[in-house]
Amino acid sequence: MSAPGHPLSAPGRSQAVLRLRAADLSHRWGAQQPPVLDRVGLDLHEGEVVGLLGRSGSGKSTLARCLAGLLQPSSGGLSLNGQALTAARTLAQRRAIQYVWQEPQCALNPYRSALASAASRLERPQRAAQMLQRLGLTQADMQRLPHQLSGGQCQRVVLARALLAEPQVLLLDEPFSALDSVTTAALLQDLGAVLAEHRLAVLLVSHDRALVRHLAQRVLVLEQGRLRDITDQTRMRASQMSSPEQPKCQDDGK
Repeated sequence: MSAPGHPLSAPGRSQAVLRLRAADLSHRWGAQQPPVLDRVGLDLHEGEVVGLLGRSGSGKSTLARCLAGLLQPSSGGLSLNGQALTAARTLAQRRAIQYVWQEPQCALNPYRSALASAASRLERPQRAAQMLQRLGLTQADMQRLPHQLSGGQCQRVVLARALLAEPQVLLLDEPFSALDSVTTAALLQDLGAVLAEHRLAVLLVSHDRALVRHLAQRVLVLEQGRLRDITDQTRMRASQMSSPEQPKCQDDGK
């Protein structure tokens, strides 16, 4: 377990660009309730995917939403590129940190096509078509409404919209939990290539150790309000190979 408030950063990352920092971040849902986040410290660097595991109710989604500005922490500080983030974020700061929800259908306007949803913030809609195609949607898919698309296709639209904002930080909150294994595998392949290309700082919240191992270079676990660095991707793979019967993490939480 890390010292309270000390930002967890990857070894050897001193030369990488620090995008987002959380320092002494705490949050509780009531004055009489124990903190769900207890002086959490976290650094996210350019080109790094950080996986976040934790049991149900451990505060993973709470942390991601605090980072995104969707939830105001009880105390502590956040900074983007060395500049303090306040509750009143600028448009540029909001665009720089993009949050991808767990339920993609809920994040899309039911009356707008996939292309219109992805292009809603753009002056050049053709960029949206290019990104959607990059993530595996056909021209026909782009003209469909959310209810006419599969869960995986809706998630691709949400991811495209986030990436088209040209963010520096991408927060993925259980983005594959509602998808079947075949859809997840196909989306992982496309997403991994896109993340490598854009060199974003990424936080991947998930209950799935195998998925995190596939995408993340660094893996953290949130326990009793504190972050702990459990392993990097290489060590985690080696552990799985040497202990094939190791049980999976039984968390799926928020």
